[in-house]
Amino acid sequence: MIEILHTAWETYAQYNGTAMHMGVFLAALLFLHVFHKTETERANAYFLSGYTWIFFLIFFCPLTAKIIMDYCIGADVYWRMFWILPIPVVMAYVFTASLRETAIWKRAALMIGMALVIIVTGSAVYTSENFSKAQNIYKLPQEALDVCQIINKDAHENGIEEKKVIVVNELLSYIRQYDGSIQMPYGRDALKGQKLENKNSRQIFKLMCSPQIDWKKLAEAAEKGSYNYFVYYTDEAVDQELQDLGYKRIGDGGGYFVYRREG
Repeated sequence: MIEILHTAWETYAQYNGTAMHMGVFLAALLFLHVFHKTETERANAYFLSGYTWIFFLIFFCPLTAKIIMDYCIGADVYWRMFWILPIPVVMAYVFTASLRETAIWKRAALMIGMALVIIVTGSAVYTSENFSKAQNIYKLPQEALDVCQIINKDAHENGIEEKKVIVVNELLSYIRQYDGSIQMPYGRDALKGQKLENKNSRQIFKLMCSPQIDWKKLAEAAEKGSYNYFVYYTDEAVDQELQDLGYKRIGDGGGYFVYRREG
């Protein structure tokens, strides 16, 4: 239970980041209760604040958090729970309500003040850490495209219809985004820790994650699964070992050697 609470708190801290918009949201809820003028506004205040406290109760309660993490969306994306929290709706509602029945100059001052609050309490998202220039129109790493093109060219030249490839984990999420005709023993779900149903696929993934790969066992698993292509880093020592095991190097995909299993 302590671990679940720790994960929930870390998720909240990561979602909140260094900005203060969560604080502004809670302050807006308090504003609704303190400054409501009509029965409708009072009902809205109770509804929105009640919804929010129920949300946080479910979010931080170890039992409900574990159920959601294990059986609904997963622990690694638990932050998506905040999508159902009406932060922008509440803030917009409070700001709009505060502008009613106010002189024009006061409205202008309030609007400027509100904008400044949003700016000051937020943080810029247009940074080099969040955005980078795409290498191609597909917005995928160019290395992944190069690898796929090498495999497709070789398969066409050698009359290979079924292209089955084992790749390093760094390329795992991109190969089939570019070419869905290429088959792999597992997808990115394996990187999330999800159990693979196929025993041979589990063995291949385990071998590929090992700091010291047993190339003979990997070659045997690849043959068992009929994987006729293999992609690995440009390592000359490994290159020689793979060629001794019956792999032919057919290209260099920008930091990765591409092999075809012969025989």
